[in-house]
Amino acid sequence: MQNQRKRYAWILLITMMLAALDIEIWHNSAAAKGADSDSRTITVPQKGSATWIVKWRNEPDPEFMASSVIEREYDQSHTVVARPTDGNGTVEWLSRWQHSPQVQYIVPNKEISISAAANDPFLEKQSYLSQTRTIEAWSQIDRNESIVIAVVDTGVDLDHPDLKGNLVPGVNLVQPNLPPRDDNGHGTNVAGVIAAIGNNNKGIAGMLWKAGIMPIKALEPSGRGDEDKLGAGIRYAVEHGAKIVVLSVGLLRNDSYLQEIVQYAEDQNVLLIAATGNDEGRIIRYPAAYPTVLAVGGIREDNTVEERANYGPELDLVAPWSVFTTAVGGKYEYRDGTSMAAPQVAAAAAMVWAKYPDMKAHEVRNLLRQTADDIAQPGWDEYTGYGLLRVDRALNELYKTDMYEPNDRRADAKPYSIGRMISAELTGGADVDWFQIDVPYDGTLSLQLRSDWAAPSAVKLTHAGGPGVFAYPFTPGTTLELKVAKGANQIALQFEDGMEPTAWKYQLSSSFSIYRDPFEDNDRQYKAYKLPPRSQTVVGTFDHEGDEDWYAMTFEQSGVVTVKVTPDTKRIDPVLTVQKKGERAITVDDNDDGDMELYSFEVFPGTYYYQVGKTIPSPAIGEYALEIRYEPRFIDPNEPNDRSYQATVISPDTIYEGVFDRSADVDYYKFTMTERNLVQLSLRDIPGNVDISVALQNSGLGPIAKQTNAAGAERIEMSVPLDPGTYYIRLGTNEAVPDRMYKLLIHTDVLIGDYVDIAGHWAQDEIADLAGMNIVEGYGTYRFYPDRTITRSEAVTLIVKAFGYTKKKDVAFPDVPPSHWAFENVTKAIQAGIVQGYPDGRFNPDGSLTRVEMAVLFAKAIGVGGKLRGDIPFADIDSDYWALPILKQMNAEGWITGYDDDTFRPDSPTTRAEFATMLRRVIRR
Repeated sequence: MQNQRKRYAWILLITMMLAALDIEIWHNSAAAKGADSDSRTITVPQKGSATWIVKWRNEPDPEFMASSVIEREYDQSHTVVARPTDGNGTVEWLSRWQHSPQVQYIVPNKEISISAAANDPFLEKQSYLSQTRTIEAWSQIDRNESIVIAVVDTGVDLDHPDLKGNLVPGVNLVQPNLPPRDDNGHGTNVAGVIAAIGNNNKGIAGMLWKAGIMPIKALEPSGRGDEDKLGAGIRYAVEHGAKIVVLSVGLLRNDSYLQEIVQYAEDQNVLLIAATGNDEGRIIRYPAAYPTVLAVGGIREDNTVEERANYGPELDLVAPWSVFTTAVGGKYEYRDGTSMAAPQVAAAAAMVWAKYPDMKAHEVRNLLRQTADDIAQPGWDEYTGYGLLRVDRALNELYKTDMYEPNDRRADAKPYSIGRMISAELTGGADVDWFQIDVPYDGTLSLQLRSDWAAPSAVKLTHAGGPGVFAYPFTPGTTLELKVAKGANQIALQFEDGMEPTAWKYQLSSSFSIYRDPFEDNDRQYKAYKLPPRSQTVVGTFDHEGDEDWYAMTFEQSGVVTVKVTPDTKRIDPVLTVQKKGERAITVDDNDDGDMELYSFEVFPGTYYYQVGKTIPSPAIGEYALEIRYEPRFIDPNEPNDRSYQATVISPDTIYEGVFDRSADVDYYKFTMTERNLVQLSLRDIPGNVDISVALQNSGLGPIAKQTNAAGAERIEMSVPLDPGTYYIRLGTNEAVPDRMYKLLIHTDVLIGDYVDIAGHWAQDEIADLAGMNIVEGYGTYRFYPDRTITRSEAVTLIVKAFGYTKKKDVAFPDVPPSHWAFENVTKAIQAGIVQGYPDGRFNPDGSLTRVEMAVLFAKAIGVGGKLRGDIPFADIDSDYWALPILKQMNAEGWITGYDDDTFRPDSPTTRAEFATMLRRVIRR
């Protein structure tokens, strides 16, 4: 055995030197066993891991051992980390062992990285202790010397004076012959948050002053490492007495290897706590996304969500994002990230176990959830989970066996997110526990029911969502699969016996599988789904192990095709393959997780295949959009349309493409309108060195408007108001442009009173009436902007036009010189006595007109002088208000009204629509 270990160490050194290669692997699923192995294509991407994690059902096959370089073997779990020897091709090696009945699964030994970094020195700098109320909790618990907390990370500074007394033996999985010393700093940051020695007059105080920290070095100095070491670190912690494992690392995708180890920890009653990640998006990284792992996000010091912290349906709690903590070299530093939030929750869990040592891991999880401070919307939400970690409440509030009560009615269903395990209780036959699950896509919801005690009677589950309400028997220890529709789904648990007197505690776990897309089964090239040869977008999914989607398109005309694959989640790293039948395939994998892949190429008559896969063949919760843009050459789909009677009928807001395939080519288009509209015509993608003309003609081909592109311009724009009728567009050119397609688009807006922005507005009729009398004007763009504030100069201009005031002499203000556009109208209004300037001599022409100024302006125009007697008409006007007499009379005579709350809001600005309505009322009365 000793010689074998030396052999493994020697092989490990060679493997680390050669680790620059990644290949796509296949799980040995039941579906794969029945497939034709000759038809399976194995691609070799250029990024990722150099080794693979192979899980054997029993002992590894000797032939496998002979054909592989073994990095590490774990005897108890029959798991091997390996790669093919130099004499064996990677593709052939994977193809051989993926189909072996002895292999349970093969997954790539993916690279992992720390989620972030942060920590805090000196007690006054440790604001997170106050934010989580840890300082208050110290009056009860400040240590737990009977517990071991494993930090699976970059190691720990083993000589740090604020940590050394709290360290217990750990392990270095990166260099097994060396101690787990931190060569990055991140693990030391994490350890200090949990258990820097407190009350020792040195540096900082950990949330626990005394506890056992087990350093497990699973990451390289860069903060990155392989997935197998992350799994080995968790397993080592569990097998060597750790009660809590802190994981400030994360993967974007799930696989069987890590899932198995996480379940192993749960079965051993070990609590896993993990950071959600810092990708600034709605994606919880694994292992935090597993149902039994406590997922911790980050918030700022003011209890607002930190935008860089990942969020999503698997989120449990949030804790402060920024901390001051221990650093390598016996130092201290500020660090931040969700990986600094996670150890705070780990320390709190240890404090809970110090007070309640008999609690189960799932009970500690639930206690921390139910005592969290609900800092966002009531109840669970995907940005803060159950809320901010509150250590004081976790130690002082009684544990609730069912934190979701009352939820006996469907209307009271409590939020329950996918990918979580919750603990609750049925208190008897009359108790019903309703939960609401919001699922992101159509698919399958898998529910697992378990308990530490046998159910006293049969349990049933009711599902309300989609087509109706259905009930199913639900036996503890089994999995129930429900077909669910995107959106809200409600489920309820209860005893089938409504008279059952016994209470029963249970745990409910959920997982979700996305729907199978409508193009399946298309996992092989010969099964490729046939698409019509045109531009289009299809949406697909990866719903099963090894899913890869093939599509085929047969072209009769040459052209250019652009293929783009865009995922909607970072859990999909797409790989695009393009191949003409009988020719070499091109594989595109240039971008990172969640980013699109793009490839453009020239097509000729024949069949082309598009394969959409991903770097990791496991299922993914997410969709991808395959966008295919086909631009045929030398074909005008609208020909013949050289005469008006051959005109192509077009509709608004649809792009029509054409080609000037010969000199002096003419293309006619036709459209019909049933009401008066502003027609905006756009011709794009025209060569700037060619003279292109656009003529708009009526039904008798009479000219309405004509325009030719300016020199060098590749676009023509035209806006014309048109009455109901049929119209023609004539496009012409002075020379052929056979290799470029132009794009023609018309857009229509209904015109009311020559304006496109008042249709349906509450003041539509009043504005249109004034426009018909040539009193109001728009802005030269067929827009009135009814909700824009009217200026003082605009207001007096409308009043002058409506009442026909004349000017006797010039009256200039410093801010309204004779060159001002409204000079004449302001002068007339001043001389008519309906308006005046300000005490400082200004008129303020561009200032807004308040509602009270509007009322006074109209009062003067119609000769209302105001009256003092009578009740005050508005709640926000007092007896001393300067315009009260005018407001009284204008209201009494029906000229002005207030709002529904009896206010007038005199100082609010007047909109153009309000002024137009008042003006029309005055003119028409």
